[in-house]
Amino acid sequence: MIWIYRLFFLPGLLVSLPRYWWQTRRRGSIKERLGQRLGWVPRPKAKSPGKVRVWIQAVSVGELQAIHPLLESLHKRRHVEVILTTTTVTGYQLAREKYTRLTEQISYFPIDWVSFSRRAWNRIQPDRCILMEGELWPEHLHQATKRGIPVLLINARMSDRAFHYHTRLKVLAKPVFKSLTKVLASSEQSKERYAGLGVDPAAIAITGNMKCDFSLPRTLSDGEAGQLLRELGFFRDDPSRGKPFVLCGASTWPGEEEALLNIFLSLKKWRSDLRLLIVPRHMERREEIRKQLRNQPVRFHFRTDGLPEEPVEVHIGDTTGELVKFLQISHIVFVGRSLPPHTQGQTPIEAGLLQKPILFGPGMSNFKAIGQSLIDHGVAERVEHPADLEQKLRDWMAAPDLLREKSNNASGWMAAHRGANARTLQGLEEYLR
Repeated sequence: MIWIYRLFFLPGLLVSLPRYWWQTRRRGSIKERLGQRLGWVPRPKAKSPGKVRVWIQAVSVGELQAIHPLLESLHKRRHVEVILTTTTVTGYQLAREKYTRLTEQISYFPIDWVSFSRRAWNRIQPDRCILMEGELWPEHLHQATKRGIPVLLINARMSDRAFHYHTRLKVLAKPVFKSLTKVLASSEQSKERYAGLGVDPAAIAITGNMKCDFSLPRTLSDGEAGQLLRELGFFRDDPSRGKPFVLCGASTWPGEEEALLNIFLSLKKWRSDLRLLIVPRHMERREEIRKQLRNQPVRFHFRTDGLPEEPVEVHIGDTTGELVKFLQISHIVFVGRSLPPHTQGQTPIEAGLLQKPILFGPGMSNFKAIGQSLIDHGVAERVEHPADLEQKLRDWMAAPDLLREKSNNASGWMAAHRGANARTLQGLEEYLR
């Protein structure tokens, strides 16, 4: 089956390489990133006798943040050395900043073409292969199987979209799922889906979502929160006015910024202290968003433009790594990539851990179990379309007791979801000896 995959992968690779080269060049990482993505990862130093070399792949920022406790635990085991790879530029930057002392090496994950993947495998030479969530690249798994290396999938989840895709191609997908040695699933639904696609049920365990164990940075003091509001242009030390009410659009996608702006323009006629903080999922969309704002009667500012000279009503947080800080000064959080036509959703976990009342659209297939859990615990609610979102915001903003109740409910939600990292480590134990 691997030859069928290679046959179909090659044309897509040839078509996408020029675009990928251009994007890499634009982001200023062409020499390092492109070479490593083609399999020219640095060679780790020779393995010491008795060491177990573990190759961990975590695609981006969210996955890398989630594995922090796991990396700390593995670092304490002197017989384990970790080679960490990631796919995105932001993920790579985060890994270099936080995990250099916890790992033997950090690099980019190779593109899943036979020569690139084989080259990386020959250079890294791992004893174990750990994948995070749904990173099931057929060539990567084939190289592991060929070498007899156990493949362990942690925090495993399967969205509706991925499940339907694999089900339609079950004959081709079955060898991929059969190559998984152990699956540590984030939910009962994911466990059932992996078993249905060919993984031995005896090799699957439910360990919970590791992202719910995410250790948040130090929370902002009242003084620091006030300072951040000043930096954003939302607050100007006027005792008669008080602090503003901040609506945050977290990890928004195309169309959602426009919807939030229209809602903001409508609601600010009723609530003059309302401010809108938009944090787009992809920062390179800043000019597209800037054009939208220029056509609206609002005072706006972008975080990367420095400090605003005058008070503003809308601020675009177009920086990397500041979302958790922005969430802390927000009163209500809308989670992006969830309003039609988007269907996959972004993670609501950080907002939940910060005990923020949460709203999201119907398209949360990538975070279905977590989203439903937040709803069941009374922390979040689902809206169907922008008009529904506006009405829900109006209702919530008029009911401060309701907002406090939803914030308090987050404590119960957190208690129910803690401990996934410890269970994951326990599930990996036999493979780390």
